[in-house]
Amino acid sequence: MQKIADMDVLGDVGLQRRVLRLSLAIAGVTLVATVLVGVLAGGGEVLSVWWWVCLAAGCLAPLPVHELVHGAAFKLLCPGCRVSFGFQDSFLYTKTDGAVATRGRMVVVLLAPAALVTAAVAAVALIAGRPVLAVLLSGLHLAGCAGDLVMAASALAEPRCTHVRDTDVGIELLEGARAPRS
Repeated sequence: MQKIADMDVLGDVGLQRRVLRLSLAIAGVTLVATVLVGVLAGGGEVLSVWWWVCLAAGCLAPLPVHELVHGAAFKLLCPGCRVSFGFQDSFLYTKTDGAVATRGRMVVVLLAPAALVTAAVAAVALIAGRPVLAVLLSGLHLAGCAGDLVMAASALAEPRCTHVRDTDVGIELLEGARAPRS
C-alpha cells in the first residue's frame, strides 16, 4: 500500500478552512430553510422556553451519539479493529488502532452519522410536531459533520484511492491492491 494523501483535521490549516467553509455554507442553507419552513408552517411553532431547551438538548445530545455511530460502523465494516473514543480541543472523536478499509467502506463509516443521526434528530422533532426545530437541528448537525463530509468527498474524488486508513488526526488515502497486514 502506498500513501497518496494524509488528511490531518487537527493540524492542516487549509483543510480546517475547507471544513469551516462547508460548515458555514450548511449553516447558511439551514437558516434559509428554517425561515422558509417557519413561513410555510404559518408561524405556528411557538418558541417557548421548552422549545429553546429542546434546541439546546438537540444540539448537544447528538454529539456523543454521532461518535457512537462512527464506532458501530467501524466495528461492522472493519472487523477486528479496536475502537476507542476521545476528546481534544473541544472535539469528541472516535479512533481505531489504525484500521484500514476499502474506500467504499470507510466512506460509509465517515457518512453514517451524517445520515443516521441527522435523520433521527429530524424524526424526533417531527414526531413532536416541531418542523422548524426539525430543520434547524438537522442542519446544525450536518454543519457539525463538515469534517466527515470533506474527508469522504476527498476519498471519493481521488481516483487512485483504493483504501483508507484511520489515523489519530484524520485519515490517510491509500493506493494498492490489498489491505496491509496489521
